[in-house]
Amino acid sequence: MTSHCSRVLRRVSRALSLSSAAKSTSDESPSPSTPFERPQLEIRNSRRGFGILGLLSTLFVLFTTGGTASLILGWLSAFHDPVEGGGSVFSALRNGSFAIREPSGSGESFLFQTHSETLRILMFSALASHLVSVTSTILVTLLAYRASTKWLHASEDPDDVNLTPIQYGLLVRTLGSGSLMSIINTLRYTSRSKRANTPRFFKEALIGVVGIYLLSHTVGVIDLWLHSSARSVPVVRAVPVESEALYSVTYDENKCGAFNKTELPCQELITPYDGGMWWAFNAAWIYYESYDTVLDINPYKKVEYVNDTAILVPGPGKDFKTQGFTFNTQGIRVDCANLRDQCDRLPAPLIEMKVPGTTPVTNCSKAGYPHIPYYTSGELKSSGRDTRNIESFVIGIIGDEMGGMIHGTPDFSSGWTSNPASTVIQLRWLNETPHRDTDSPGVMYLNAMDLYATCNLTYLDVVAQYDSIEAEWRILGVNLSSPELTSVFWTPMIFQMGTDDLLHAMKPYVLNRGAQVMDILASSMAKYSMAYAAPLAKFTAASQITTSELVSLGLYPTAPTLLLVGCLYIYSLVALIIFLVACTSNNRTIFVPRHLTRKKEQDEETSALDVAQAWLTDPLPFIGSIFPGSDGRQVARSVESDPLLQVYDSDWDLGKVGIGLYKGSQGEMVFGLMRQNPFRSRRYGRVFPLVDEDNALQEKVPVHGSAFVVSSLAAIGRTERIGEP
Repeated sequence: MTSHCSRVLRRVSRALSLSSAAKSTSDESPSPSTPFERPQLEIRNSRRGFGILGLLSTLFVLFTTGGTASLILGWLSAFHDPVEGGGSVFSALRNGSFAIREPSGSGESFLFQTHSETLRILMFSALASHLVSVTSTILVTLLAYRASTKWLHASEDPDDVNLTPIQYGLLVRTLGSGSLMSIINTLRYTSRSKRANTPRFFKEALIGVVGIYLLSHTVGVIDLWLHSSARSVPVVRAVPVESEALYSVTYDENKCGAFNKTELPCQELITPYDGGMWWAFNAAWIYYESYDTVLDINPYKKVEYVNDTAILVPGPGKDFKTQGFTFNTQGIRVDCANLRDQCDRLPAPLIEMKVPGTTPVTNCSKAGYPHIPYYTSGELKSSGRDTRNIESFVIGIIGDEMGGMIHGTPDFSSGWTSNPASTVIQLRWLNETPHRDTDSPGVMYLNAMDLYATCNLTYLDVVAQYDSIEAEWRILGVNLSSPELTSVFWTPMIFQMGTDDLLHAMKPYVLNRGAQVMDILASSMAKYSMAYAAPLAKFTAASQITTSELVSLGLYPTAPTLLLVGCLYIYSLVALIIFLVACTSNNRTIFVPRHLTRKKEQDEETSALDVAQAWLTDPLPFIGSIFPGSDGRQVARSVESDPLLQVYDSDWDLGKVGIGLYKGSQGEMVFGLMRQNPFRSRRYGRVFPLVDEDNALQEKVPVHGSAFVVSSLAAIGRTERIGEP
C-alpha cells in the first residue's frame, strides 16, 4: 500500500513539474500560432434572408401524405363506376358513398367467374395511416426549427425568458420523439403550480407536438372507421367486344320484291287461285314462319311489345343472351277506338235475359262508315229477325275505299297506303242463346257478341337496344317508315292472315265488356301485324356489342374517405408552412475557421438554426459537450449539424460510460453515470469501479495552502506519457 501511494505521488510531482516547465516556456517565447490567437467560432448575420433547411424531410412528408391523398383522389376519379355511383365522382356527395371498380384477378367467362379482389382505397388508407405515424416524428423535428429560432433570440437577450435545465431536457425529449410519454411528462411539468417560468416557444412547441400527435392518430381512427364501413359488392357490367352480330332486322327485297307502284305491294307473293286472290299460296314457308312467330316458337325471330310498340327482335336461336347490343328493327304502334258505341242499334227487348251480348248494330253511318257492318246477304228486319251473314274482317281503308273483305289488297284500285294506315276491325262471335222480342210474339233474334273499332297502324323504323344484364329490350328512337314499306307490311293483315288470332285473343275481354278492351285490341293488332310481316325481314349487323362481366365494386362512405384525404392534405400543408418559416428564419450562420474544418482548406459557414435544431431534437450534442474527446476537435464538432458528428467516439481513450453508485465530491454515494477505466475493468474483472479514483487521490494527497484540483488518473497517465522521452 505504501509503495502504491509513493508511486502515485511521484506521478503527481512529475506532472506538476512538466506543467510548470510548459508554462515558463510559454511566458518566455510566446508563439503567434497558439490556438487562442487563431480565428475562433463566430455567429454572424447571413447576407441572404433565406436558407434551405430540412428540404429532404419536408419532401418526404409531402410525398408520403399529400402524395397518398392525391393517389386516393386520382383512384376515385379513374375507377369511378358511373352506373352505381352516378354520372361523376361528385355524385358520391349525394349518394353517400364512392363506387369504385376494383381490379379483379378473374379471367374466366361470366358464368364461371370467381373473384379475388383487393379494396384499393382501404389499402391506401392503411398505407396512409402507417406513413403518418412514421412521418409524425419527422414533422416534429421540422417544428423544432421554429423553436430553435426563438431559442437563439432568447439566448442573445438576457432579459428574455429562457429554458431552465429541466425545460431543456423536456423539450429535447418532446421534439426528439413526439411520443405519448414525452408529451405526458411535459404536460405534467407545465401543470405544476410551483415551477420556473416557461418561455413562449416552449409552450408553442408543446402545442405543436400535441397537435401533430392528435392529427396523426386522427388519421388512424379515420382509417379504422373506413375499414369498418367499406364493403365490396359483385355486380354485372357490360364490356365492349369486337363481334359481327347479325341482330338488326330490315326489309328483305329478295323475298317480296322492290317497291313498284305500278303493281300491288309484294306482288310476287299474291297468287290467283280458284277464282280468288291468295297470299303466299305457293310459299308455305311464309305460313310456317308466321305461325311460329305468332305462337312464339320461332327460334330466330320474335315479337316484343315495348312501350306500346311491337318490334321484331332476334329469337333464342340467335344465341344473344350474353351480349348487349344496339340494333335497327321494324316496329308498329296501333291506336284503336270503339266504333260500336257510335253506331245505330235495335232497341233492347223489355225482358232481357242475363246472357252475354247486346242488341245488334244496324249501321255506322253516323261514324262515317256506312258500309259497316259489312255483310253480303241477309237483312235485319224491324221485327228483330237478323239474317245478315256478318263475318270477322280486318278491313283496310284507303281514301274512300274499303278492301280486304273479298280478295285482300286487290280489292283496292291501288294497294299502296299511307303511314299511318287506317283499318276497321269487325269481329263477331255467334251465340245461340235467343232474345225474344215481346212486342212481336214469336219473333226472336240471335244475341250476337260483336266488336267494331277503328285502328290506325303506324309503322316505325326503330333503333333499339338489348341489355344483357337486365335481360330487357329498350327503344332508343323511332322514325316513321316509308309509305311503301307500310303498304308491304300491312298486306298480310289485309289478306285476313291474323283475323282468327284476333278473334281468339279478344273473346275473353269481349265477354266481360271490360274497359281495357280497346287497349287489348291495340296490342294484339300490333303483335299479330308484326308477326305476319316477320317472314319479309332479314338480319343485318348490330352495333355496340358488349358482353357481360362480373365486376367487384368497392363502396366507400363519403365522410371517412374525404376526412382521410383532408387530414393528409392538412398534414402536408403543416409541413410546408413549417419548412417555409424555417427557411425564412435561417438568417444566422456560424463562421468556422479553416483550421477547425475537416479538410482544413478554407473557412466554412454553418447554419446556426440547423445546429440549434440538432441541440433541441437529439441528446447527442449534449453528450458530446460532456465528453469532448482527446483529439482536440471538440470545438469543430460542436458546430456540426449532424448529431452523430458532435460526439467523439473511441474504444478506450475516454473510457466507457457506466451507471451505478460512485462516491461524490463530499464522500456521499451517488447513483448515476461514471467513467469506466480499462485497466480497472481488466484487473479486477468488475464492470464499475468501487471507489472514485479522483476522490481517492484527494483523500490521500496532503494539500497545504490554497486548495488545488488533482486531475484524474487517466489525465495523469496522459501527462506521464507526454513527459516521457
